[in-house]
Amino acid sequence: MVGTAGLPHVIVRFYTVPDVKAARYSAGWALLFIAILYTTAPAVATFARYNLIDSLHNKTIEEVQELDWATKWEKTGLLEFTDKNNDGRFQLTPDKESNEITIDRDIIVLSTPEVAKLAPWVIALVAAGGLAAALSTASGLLLVISSAIAHDIYYRIINPGASESQRLMVGRIMVGFAITIAGYFGINPPGFVAQVVAFAFGLAAASFFPVIILGIFDDRTNREGAIAGMVVGLLFTTIYIIGVKFYGMPTWFFGVSAEGIGTVGMVLNFIVTWVVSQMTEPPPLEIQQMVEELRSPIAVPAPISDIGEEELD
Repeated sequence: MVGTAGLPHVIVRFYTVPDVKAARYSAGWALLFIAILYTTAPAVATFARYNLIDSLHNKTIEEVQELDWATKWEKTGLLEFTDKNNDGRFQLTPDKESNEITIDRDIIVLSTPEVAKLAPWVIALVAAGGLAAALSTASGLLLVISSAIAHDIYYRIINPGASESQRLMVGRIMVGFAITIAGYFGINPPGFVAQVVAFAFGLAAASFFPVIILGIFDDRTNREGAIAGMVVGLLFTTIYIIGVKFYGMPTWFFGVSAEGIGTVGMVLNFIVTWVVSQMTEPPPLEIQQMVEELRSPIAVPAPISDIGEEELD
């Protein structure tokens, strides 16, 4: 949940609404539907798993061949049948030596409507929804990557005198670079879909979320603390994930898996951000005042359209 809140393309979309009130409603509705999604996902996974087992386990070769969806998915190589004991039936077991049905976990979401014998238009909706979710996520992240590099790093730090066209060119280059990296990992994924998503949520929780919360509710949090906390949380989580996933490192931190270590990284981020902020100079008074006003529904600057011409003059 905190990983989702920290993702740069989800809650941050409230920037597309016209005013502060609408932003609060937008974020509130987003959190509600995200909560519904996350609380129903385990139930859907359980039903899908049971449905697959019930549809395939101990069925004869002829019965499986009559399943149109099983034949289609078998052609993709993501569903395999091997009658190892030559009894004319396929058994789905947890033992790799005796298991005769191999199901790739990435097909479960798309295959479930077919397995459940739902109408074709429902299957089309699931496929369209998956594609739309992928494209919307990709577009949001590409915008965040390009703007962060072109504006926050290139313009603010490397070349403060950069023109708008130069910043735009840097943003486009970063979009192309990000697409190349994403394409490589799409062809050579480090894990199945849910696992990769868990890694992403863990990294977001360990990097962005603590700074967002402290930036809103603690006017003492400063730049040094935010940078230190994000670096520590991100490095700890990244090293743990890479070590456990790719180099066989044991889950030395109380047995926490690579998918769940983002929670620990988040706690480290909170601690480091708060400690460093307390040990360094506080933010300027105007920044502290802005943080105080940020939480107040009353102390909100009026839109430009509400300001009279005399005040503008």
